[in-house]
Amino acid sequence: MPGALSSDAVIVYRRALADGRFDSKSAMDATGLDSEKVARCRDELVAHCLLQPDEIHDEWLVTVNPEIAAAKLAQPLEEAIRSYRNAVDDARERLLQLMPAYLGRTMSGTVSGGLEILTDPDEVQLMINQAAAKCRRDAMTMQPGGKRDPAALQQALPLDLGIVQRGVRFRMIYQHTTRTQLAMRSYVSAMVEGGAEIRTTDQLAERMFIFDRELAFIPKRSQPGQPLGAVVVREPVLVSFLCALFDQFWINSQPFDTEGPGYQNVSGDLKRSLLELLAQGLKDEVVARRLGMSVRTCRRHIASLMQDLGAESRFEAGVKATQLGLLSRDRSEG
Repeated sequence: MPGALSSDAVIVYRRALADGRFDSKSAMDATGLDSEKVARCRDELVAHCLLQPDEIHDEWLVTVNPEIAAAKLAQPLEEAIRSYRNAVDDARERLLQLMPAYLGRTMSGTVSGGLEILTDPDEVQLMINQAAAKCRRDAMTMQPGGKRDPAALQQALPLDLGIVQRGVRFRMIYQHTTRTQLAMRSYVSAMVEGGAEIRTTDQLAERMFIFDRELAFIPKRSQPGQPLGAVVVREPVLVSFLCALFDQFWINSQPFDTEGPGYQNVSGDLKRSLLELLAQGLKDEVVARRLGMSVRTCRRHIASLMQDLGAESRFEAGVKATQLGLLSRDRSEG
């Protein structure tokens, strides 16, 4: 592939267009170059397929449409790319024939029954991205936690929009506390406009991704503090169970409204959850983690609730909340 055209060669090409063919003397007059440099420009244009021999007069060089020249120039590269792509597809097909054996093994790192354990976060992300790219019907994600990384949201947006633009039904559940973050509201607005369905709820169990109701990813964590990783679930009964779990959370969640105030229509949910968790005697740090908010924000909400209830202790706040029926779950409140 030749390099970029020199400015002199561009002038010579323009002159050839005006003359109807390449003429060395005319090119010298136009550029002020000597015959040797004009010859180099000629060779450069030939190398770029912008000059070619005339069909009638073999000794003449005539100009070529740049679009046609570009196609001629790119043809060998495109053929090479096709060849490499075919080689990659063939290699992938041959290797994927070993998947049943791989999934069926019962050695360290893999559980029998359609489960695969991944310990490398990069490998987890790669497999999720591949599953998302292949998804054709239905995608579901459940992502606990509060504030999201704005850079990560910006990076994920084109990929996530690509899913819904293929006609996939994409449902996402976050926690109520994400509603106050501007970057999250911008992401949600773009996704909903693209066709995604996004809701929030007070508490979520764990992070989960499900694609086409056939493949699921859940965290590989039996106790807090364990290294990041994921369990890849392909077993149909287990995937069906996870879909049912997602649907239950979906029914009890509320649409993410990016037009109104952050906690519009969900403040009641947050208050009830806060009171319920306090009534269980959980520490502030645990309550904050469950609700996806910072400890400082959590304590501010607790102080406000105790003041509203006229309670001097958290136990008293729980008792009064129960007496007032504040812990009952009535979704009709909106």
